[in-house]
Amino acid sequence: MHSRILGTRELSLKHTGENIGTAVREILDEFGVWRPGNTYVMDNAANMKLATKDLSWLGCSGHNLNLVLSHVLKDVRDPDQQGDISEVVQQISVCKGIVGHVKRTRIQAMLDTTLKQAVSTCWNSNLTMLQSVLSNTDQLKKFADEFVDKTLQRSLLDVNIELLKQAVSVLKHSEAATQLLSNDRSPSLHLVYATKVQLGKKLRTQNGDGPIIGQLKARLMSRLETNFHVQPQHWLATLLDLRLKTGILSAQQKLDAVSALRALLAEVEDSTAASDAADSASTSATVSHRRREASWK
Repeated sequence: MHSRILGTRELSLKHTGENIGTAVREILDEFGVWRPGNTYVMDNAANMKLATKDLSWLGCSGHNLNLVLSHVLKDVRDPDQQGDISEVVQQISVCKGIVGHVKRTRIQAMLDTTLKQAVSTCWNSNLTMLQSVLSNTDQLKKFADEFVDKTLQRSLLDVNIELLKQAVSVLKHSEAATQLLSNDRSPSLHLVYATKVQLGKKLRTQNGDGPIIGQLKARLMSRLETNFHVQPQHWLATLLDLRLKTGILSAQQKLDAVSALRALLAEVEDSTAASDAADSASTSATVSHRRREASWK
């Protein structure tokens, strides 16, 4: 498999599913690669799904991982969530407050490494923020005392360093999975299911995990099953990779992958036959036209 950028175009029209679908079709037509059997990998936005209505669509795995994290680390009052990770969510809130406050002061420019904000649209940015606070704790305390910054002093007293370290160690697994799947140079379709399996293993409760970290892992595992979708195309790509075809897929998943392969081959054969028929018709029409011209002359 290969990864190629076919086009980067500005969509001046309203970003509706219909307009996006038309723009994608036009680019693919330019390269002669549009066909009904194409599979499109996009995020889960409603307009993106509508753009590929009645076509084969797969949700972006990196985007799905981000959904897992955002759902788990959002408001702990969410009735759909089980277990108490309120202390983890509170620590994230404390760190957001510290970063926001420091960025408005001269302290930010004095740090060896600047604090990083958490941005909802930036994958794994909560992890990046927590890491930046942890790496700057000593300097933050020093400057808070030096400038008699009582707001920063109070906020730093609320930081639970040990809990932050444990939370970071858990969230790092999701970051590693995201980086593995977000490959700009080559497709990663064959790695989706293997990555989900490995991430699931990392999220199992281990000896030494406290109750809060155990609940955090349980929530992540639950959301992984809900939001990280695996389709037969993923199993097929896994099966076709010699490094992954044994020891990962179940017998049923292998059967589903083979069925997906047969369906794909049938689509290719139908597309090829239709193309050949169109070329033949075009050639016949050209020959007939030339004969009429010769007869007229």
